[in-house]
Amino acid sequence: MVQTDEERKAKAKARAQLPENKAKRKEERDRPENKAKAKLRSKEHSSRPEIKAKKRAREQTPEYKAKRKARDSKPENKAKIKAQMKEYKSRPENKAKAKVLEQLPEKKAKRKARRQLPENKAKAKARAQLPENKAKRKEYDSRPENKAKAKALAQLPENKAKIKARKQTPEYKAKGKARVDKMRLKVLQYYSKDLSNSDIPCCNCCNLNSHLDFLSIDHIAGKRQMDSEPELIKLGYSSKLDGSVLTNWLIQNDFPEGFQILCHNCNMTKGFYGKCPHERK
Repeated sequence: MVQTDEERKAKAKARAQLPENKAKRKEERDRPENKAKAKLRSKEHSSRPEIKAKKRAREQTPEYKAKRKARDSKPENKAKIKAQMKEYKSRPENKAKAKVLEQLPEKKAKRKARRQLPENKAKAKARAQLPENKAKRKEYDSRPENKAKAKALAQLPENKAKIKARKQTPEYKAKGKARVDKMRLKVLQYYSKDLSNSDIPCCNCCNLNSHLDFLSIDHIAGKRQMDSEPELIKLGYSSKLDGSVLTNWLIQNDFPEGFQILCHNCNMTKGFYGKCPHERK
């Protein structure tokens, strides 16, 4: 009895499903020489232009994208992909390629446009406020070579003009004032705390605490006289330090002794007469 092609195919398929035949095929496939041959055939097949085109077209279909997204979102696959990408990017040849690509004008334009998006600006701002990133930035900016670069860039005519224009904006002035006020408040609170037993700054002479603008930082031994005090000289003190520069110096040097908070009346009277009337009483 002659078998039809369909019958022969069905019998061959049935034989192929037998466990012993499956095991034989697996054993044959797992041989090193057969693995190498299969890999070579697969590589040759994948490199054909028509196969590449089909693959690209398939990858653009919504179904394929959805499957890939679902597969890549699994925790175990995420870890694998991250490790693979890290290894790929660390190769010298890939580093060199990435460096060249980053310098292309269209890439630079895309990066700039992406950074200007409101959501990306907000993300960057939030990242910059993290303590670890602040510490990294501070360490990076404090390196001598980076200080020199920043100084050189600031001296370029176009950057000078930009810096000058930025300093004239109301936002910059408001931020600067807020920063100076915050530093000043910190100093006033520190040198007042022993007297006020609170965070409310007050005059060390008359206890005035009604308004911060009435208070000032006083040099107990005298502004110029303190130029000769060894402990302060070691910290970089100078009678030329004034205003926000002095405030910043006090904070950076952990609030050294020799300073107190006085109201302007007590401070000026002390300067004119050597002692405030409150002290004479």
